[in-house]
Amino acid sequence: MIRAPYYIILLLLCFLFNFCLAQKAPTIGELKIQLVQRKDDTLKVGLLVAAGRFYLTKPGELKQDMDSALFYNEQARKLSLKLNYNAGLSKSLILRSQIYREMGKKPEALALTKTALQFAIDHHLLKETADAWLALGDFLGIESADLAERIKYTEKAIPLYAKGNYKKEEADALKNLGDYYHLQADNAKALKLVEQSLAIYQSIHFKELQGAYDLLGYLHARTGNDVLALKYGLMAVRTAEQVRDTSMQLCTIYNRLAITYNNLKKTNEAYYYYQKALEVALRYQQEDAIQQIKFNQIILLLGTHKAQKSLQELIAVTHKYPPNTNTRLKITALSLFAKIYMEMHQLPEAKRYVDSLLFYYKDFGTEFGYAPFVNEPIIRYYFLSGQYQNAYPYLKTNDSLARIRHSLTTIATNELYWMRIDSATGKAVSALGHFQKYKYASDSIKDLDLKKQLSILQFQFDIDKKNRDIIVLQQNGQLQQNRIRNETILRNAVIGGLILLMIFSGLIYNRYSLKNKSNKLLTVKQAEINRQNNQLLKLVEEKEWLVKEIHHRVKNNLQIVISLLNTQSAYLDNEDALDAIKNSQHRMQTMSLIHQKLYQSDNLSTIDMAVYIRELVEYLSDSFGKSRNIKIDFEVSPIRLDVSQAVPLGLIMNEAISNSIKYAFKDVQSGRIDVLLQPAPEGSYLMCIADNGTGLPQDFDPYNTSSLGMSLMLGLTQQLDGELNLENNNGLKVCVTFKALEFNKLGTEIS
Repeated sequence: MIRAPYYIILLLLCFLFNFCLAQKAPTIGELKIQLVQRKDDTLKVGLLVAAGRFYLTKPGELKQDMDSALFYNEQARKLSLKLNYNAGLSKSLILRSQIYREMGKKPEALALTKTALQFAIDHHLLKETADAWLALGDFLGIESADLAERIKYTEKAIPLYAKGNYKKEEADALKNLGDYYHLQADNAKALKLVEQSLAIYQSIHFKELQGAYDLLGYLHARTGNDVLALKYGLMAVRTAEQVRDTSMQLCTIYNRLAITYNNLKKTNEAYYYYQKALEVALRYQQEDAIQQIKFNQIILLLGTHKAQKSLQELIAVTHKYPPNTNTRLKITALSLFAKIYMEMHQLPEAKRYVDSLLFYYKDFGTEFGYAPFVNEPIIRYYFLSGQYQNAYPYLKTNDSLARIRHSLTTIATNELYWMRIDSATGKAVSALGHFQKYKYASDSIKDLDLKKQLSILQFQFDIDKKNRDIIVLQQNGQLQQNRIRNETILRNAVIGGLILLMIFSGLIYNRYSLKNKSNKLLTVKQAEINRQNNQLLKLVEEKEWLVKEIHHRVKNNLQIVISLLNTQSAYLDNEDALDAIKNSQHRMQTMSLIHQKLYQSDNLSTIDMAVYIRELVEYLSDSFGKSRNIKIDFEVSPIRLDVSQAVPLGLIMNEAISNSIKYAFKDVQSGRIDVLLQPAPEGSYLMCIADNGTGLPQDFDPYNTSSLGMSLMLGLTQQLDGELNLENNNGLKVCVTFKALEFNKLGTEIS
């Protein structure tokens, strides 16, 4: 009694979210990149229009989105004028009209659409003319007068798309036209149009067919073929999931499949898909969709005689989402409240809602989509309350509409009430006639239900058989592949074994022949190798001794220079000169320590930086005296560096530590210097010298200074191919990051 009419309401719901079809489009980021890279041509006009349309269809109604849409549309118009590109001008006119309509400027939008249509016709632009006809139709509703006009505009657009070979657009228009004819109750024509649309989609290998499958299933359900409705509904779900459609269209697909299952009296499956539809609607916060799906679930509950639970659900949904502005949803809610209270035998409560429905009867009592929701509760209330004469006008209206729509369920319900009311008013003959009509309709419904059940069983059997056949074929194919593979492996193994046996036999004989010759040659060669090894060992020892001697002499020479500078300083009384000599001594001592470590070590190419740094710091600490309490902390990893990196790094450390000792703690008697050398990410090393002293002046510029020490550190950092960073926060922190040489990595691993 309650299920049949809400097909129409679901179609209206589909129209509400028609803009959400799951078409993949470039993101705005991709469009902006293409716009920057693209020269001024017609393709760039298309990109500008696409960017404007992105902001137009972006969820929400933000002013900045509309401003962005207008901006890109204006750029498209100007570029089209520059290129004398008429199609681009037509597209920009249509887009501007759609933006105005979204902004609530309907008169200006309508005028622009008509201008765009005339412009496209005058310039013989097939696609743009068709687009303009459809845009003009978007200003119309889906009620009877508007719908006829909308059909006329769509029928003007379709041959233009066909003539220009715009297959995708032609298929879209055919599908929408099928929707419109369904609203006019011409389901046969609607089916034909949607099937044409599907054929065109398939001819261009269009993959996102879920919308067409969904509409086909819906139309088959409306014509009573629930088996095909189920088939296409499941195909729509499968296709949507395959193409990862997460739009509001998925909500409509789940909702309609739930309706089909409900018609087939499969309550659990129906509730499951209603719930999936509700999840999508909640994700997009589409209140109209949420209300309609919840109403459908309540209709399902009421059909299983769960009136109390239905009432609780209805109160909850109307409280959270009151249908104040949507007349269709308001009438649905009023109808459900009335039916539930009558089911619970609470006629005074039901009367409140019936009175509201009587108010809507004048405008909606004869409309196909609304009539059952308005008329049926009124008829039932008048019957239950004993107001039999008042029920007759509504019985007649409901009966005529039901027969036009061939709705057996509504006809049977109507005839049953008519028979009961006639019996109550003493019209026995009329009551008998209506009882016979009720029985005929009821028996027809039972026959249809039986046929549906048989068809579903056959459908399920065919699916199961097909699945079993597929499994058997897959298993047979797998067995055949395994057999062929095993035979191939066996054959190859035998052939390979024979070949290997022959090769092995030949090798044994050959090796036996060669072995005798080789033994003689090996004896001679071994003697020669031993002699050469002894010579090489001697040469290596001599080389190592020479390298050590060189490092020793370099160290001694540096010490002599240090001594000479020390002697020279005894004859100087200029503080700057003495300071310069002392700094030079420290730098030479830094290099001298490296050469000392090299000739004292067995490894003549790398320096153990942990030992070297401690000795260097100890030397500098002794050189500047220990009158002040300066604590030096070390955090040095066991790293070995090549001499070509150790020397500049040691000099940088000398400059940084010397500066910290000399200048950082002038006004204090104690301080701390942290010395750090550790591996860093990506094969780098990090060396830092940090103090907690006074730091550098705020306006200090390391790249614009006369300081020799700073210049040395910058130059030595460049020599290391590294990066020097100064941090002036509660003292000075000097950090150098540099890459280790490849063979140093190897050396570190070996050591």
